[in-house]
Amino acid sequence: MSFTPVSPAEWPIPDPEYQLSTLPNGLMVATFPMPWLHEVGVTLVVRAGSRYESDAQAGIAHFLEHMLFKGTRSIPDPTALHTRLESMAADMNAATGQESNAYWITLPPRYLVTGFTLFCEMFTQPALAGLETERQVILEEMREDENERGENINPGTLGGDCLWPGHALARSVLGRPEAIMRIDQTALRAYLQDHYRGVNMAVALCGPVEHAHALALVEQCLGSLPNGRQPPTSPPPPMRPGPHWVAVDDQTSQFTLTLFFRTGGYQDAQFYPVAALRRLLDDGFSSRLHATLREQRGLVYDVWASFTAHSDSGMLEVGATVSLDNLTTVFAALLEQLQWLSAAPPQPDEWHRLLTRWHAHLITTLDRPAELIERYLSDRLFEAMEPLSTAWQRICELDPNQLPAIAEQVTEATNRVVVLVGPNARKKIALLQTQTGQRMVH
Repeated sequence: MSFTPVSPAEWPIPDPEYQLSTLPNGLMVATFPMPWLHEVGVTLVVRAGSRYESDAQAGIAHFLEHMLFKGTRSIPDPTALHTRLESMAADMNAATGQESNAYWITLPPRYLVTGFTLFCEMFTQPALAGLETERQVILEEMREDENERGENINPGTLGGDCLWPGHALARSVLGRPEAIMRIDQTALRAYLQDHYRGVNMAVALCGPVEHAHALALVEQCLGSLPNGRQPPTSPPPPMRPGPHWVAVDDQTSQFTLTLFFRTGGYQDAQFYPVAALRRLLDDGFSSRLHATLREQRGLVYDVWASFTAHSDSGMLEVGATVSLDNLTTVFAALLEQLQWLSAAPPQPDEWHRLLTRWHAHLITTLDRPAELIERYLSDRLFEAMEPLSTAWQRICELDPNQLPAIAEQVTEATNRVVVLVGPNARKKIALLQTQTGQRMVH
């Protein structure tokens, strides 16, 4: 099978214009000049996700994310704080992941100084007001991942228990109810003081902003934070040999069927090969899962593949939402697609289409501030920053003829976790076990 290599010189991808400085306390400041925008987007990233929690703290990083929106020393009332910011046309949001917390605010340029100053008070002078009210909000959020009996039905969390047994990566970022009930202001302030420190933080500003002005503003607002220290991490233990089978009953009209496979992280040598396998499965309506299961056979409406990478581990996920009538057929079809990955490399035209779409995704990153910040700033917190030009170089060096061997290694049965959530799932998963002749039950 003949493949025509694609040279990065043929399809060049430039790196963005940006400037980066580091304050004396270790806090990184980046600016991405976009003078055509009519707002300034600010992102603050903290190395403080759920991975850096003990079992007793499970959920504290997410809890603190909520509580930092609950007033500051100058405006202790949460509603008054949001009223003040929204009077400047500011919009805020935040998210907690396994390895980071991120906070966003957008502002008209004329309100940047006032709005950013108040935004930073959330991290340096938080009121942490209304703790009991927010505790109930978080418990309600957790119930979205539960069935009528209070059992967790989130496939990612259910699969994580097998992928990373006993490790923080296996836990939901929301934590556990018993831990949430114990968290108080003392615990929140201790976590804040341990993690929200200069060496664990980075700030990016995108829009019509000059670097010198941004640097002075960040230093004024956050430069007094102590340097701090990077939180220690422990690698996840090896996954116990599978296959693993996990089933939870949930009174819905369809099943969520998900297959998980443990992989290396984003610094692993197989990161790009596994990313390519994911794109072969799910990248547009012509990709394999959609073309076969949906367009040709009409078995599903929703089918997907995703690849999630952490610093030192990751997972490939393949799944579908499926009716009882099609459950065993779809399971067999998913296994067939994985076997196809292992049996032969992609055809040249399929590989060329994959590279074309991958190139387009990378180059349009230049138009998406959130992705620029993740690649050029957030990744620096984990010493894993890779410019767009370097990423494209590594993608062009991929040999599609080597993908089947990698696919066979990643998707072998001993590395597989099958999660089924739906009506009478505990009984129905026996049908899937019978199909494979494997009855190892988690």
